[in-house]
Amino acid sequence: MENKSTLIFIRYFTILIIAVGMVINRTEVNSEMLILILTYIVNNQLRFFSLDRGYLRVISFVLEIILVIAANRYFGGYSFPYLVLAAIDSNMLFKNPLKIFFNAVIVLMSIYFSINQTLEFKLINIGLTVIIIAVFYFTKDENDKKLQAQELYDELRISQEKLKKANRDLEVYASSIEELTLLRERNRISREIHDSVGHALSTIAIQLGAIERTIGREPNTAEELTKSLRTFTQNSLKDVRMAVREIKPKEFEENEGILVIEELINNFKKLTGVDVRLSFTKERWSLNSDQTYVIYRIVQEFLSNSTRHGKATSVRIVMAFTDYKLVVTLKDNGVGAERIIEGIGFKSIRERVTEIGGTFDYITSLGEGFLVKLEIDKTEKLKIYSKGEGYGEN
Repeated sequence: MENKSTLIFIRYFTILIIAVGMVINRTEVNSEMLILILTYIVNNQLRFFSLDRGYLRVISFVLEIILVIAANRYFGGYSFPYLVLAAIDSNMLFKNPLKIFFNAVIVLMSIYFSINQTLEFKLINIGLTVIIIAVFYFTKDENDKKLQAQELYDELRISQEKLKKANRDLEVYASSIEELTLLRERNRISREIHDSVGHALSTIAIQLGAIERTIGREPNTAEELTKSLRTFTQNSLKDVRMAVREIKPKEFEENEGILVIEELINNFKKLTGVDVRLSFTKERWSLNSDQTYVIYRIVQEFLSNSTRHGKATSVRIVMAFTDYKLVVTLKDNGVGAERIIEGIGFKSIRERVTEIGGTFDYITSLGEGFLVKLEIDKTEKLKIYSKGEGYGEN
């Protein structure tokens, strides 16, 4: 039982009832009665509180059965009070099959004590004994299940802690590997720069010095050196570009257009506090410079108008890639408008989209925000931005 104090109270209360019953059934208290009562109590208390070895408990239990038989013969009366403590200990201190065996012995004792007694006596004596055994048996069984569940929970908790620790160790290990890889990559890049760019610049400096010394005295020689230097510089530039391409991840090249737009959105969120969320399909293809530029400008214009005119606090941007086209949807929660008069900004956007073979449309109404839909074909078109015009301009 979970509450040990309750169990101890039941034991002492039962002992008190047995002692009182012995006194009531015998008018005189003699030495044999006292010895029997004391032996019974001492044996029972030793078994419950002191004996921790299995065979000692079995010996004590057998001795208690003998004492109960002697007490019943000596004092008579109902036997179930004598058997209460035996029923408690057989179910609380022993495990199967000993527990079942001792319970059966206790029931047989109650039957034996009821021989030659009235039917009412048999029903009370045997019935109460069986009920007491059943109560303690199922109570102990439920308690064992709770303990097993608690042990299982503790094991799961320990396993969870181990998994958390292992996860933390893996994170530390991954961080260490990432840092080590980054250091190695930086070291490799520095070697590449030293071997290619450094060598090229050193050679160029030497040849420029030679040209400087010969340009006045030997123009033809200086001209030849100049041509040679041009060729060498062009080859060196190719080597540098090749090295940069190797350093630059392929995934970055494929997603460079989206990364540029994400950077625009992140900067806008920091400056304005507007909740802007960008999402795109799992399957996507790389945007060329024309497509990236057009989408960049449209997103930039839309975000500016949403906060300036629409008073929007939230913007959702979805880029849906298909096998043949890209559909970009921009939606804000601004105040909207009854009608739109297209100004220079809208006309410029429409022209840019048309030049790359796309379509541009929008929908708005009062209180419903502003929705822009842009469709761009996957095929590349002619470049539309002029020299010196970049993504960062407003």
